[in-house]
Amino acid sequence: AMLGTSMVCCLLELFLSFMPVKFLKKVFPPIVTSITVILIGVALTGTGMKYWGGGVVCAEMGWQTHAKVVAQDLSFGPPFPTCTNGETSYLYGNPKYIGLGFSVLCFLVVIELWGSVFMKNCNVLLALLFGYMIAGLSEEKFVDQDNIALAEPITFLWVHTFPISIYGPAIIPMLIAYLVTTVETVGDITAVYEAS
Repeated sequence: AMLGTSMVCCLLELFLSFMPVKFLKKVFPPIVTSITVILIGVALTGTGMKYWGGGVVCAEMGWQTHAKVVAQDLSFGPPFPTCTNGETSYLYGNPKYIGLGFSVLCFLVVIELWGSVFMKNCNVLLALLFGYMIAGLSEEKFVDQDNIALAEPITFLWVHTFPISIYGPAIIPMLIAYLVTTVETVGDITAVYEAS
């Protein structure tokens, strides 16, 4: 149902892409686009920190468990769930998770300082691939390769069919999401244009 709903709602973004730049700058002035980009960045920072510590699910479950313990006013400390990544199982915020995330950050900084223009344009992707390589090559087995082993060597998208339907209650929220994405894109492209 979400595939069809997304196909309908994307028409808003398609329509806005044909608008003249002057019109878009009047509708989405720099103060709006910059605040939107900053707020999205702030929200992503929190998510990134959770992933850095071992995983979003592990972090969220730790807080839920802690909240339940506090609400019951028990005398013992909150339990700390372990995060399972591949064949490893460590507590949230384990130094091994922090070190792996720090290696990604360091590689990102190295690319920004000494990388080519091409590398700087895709620095996040390269840094994530570097971290994935470190995780795959380490003795800790952070990467579970079962799904890779079970996957077909070659497949095509059109061998599967997906039923297309529209879910009415999701149209308004998705239109808002597409509008926010448009505002963010206008801000990002404007900033890159002015910086380069």
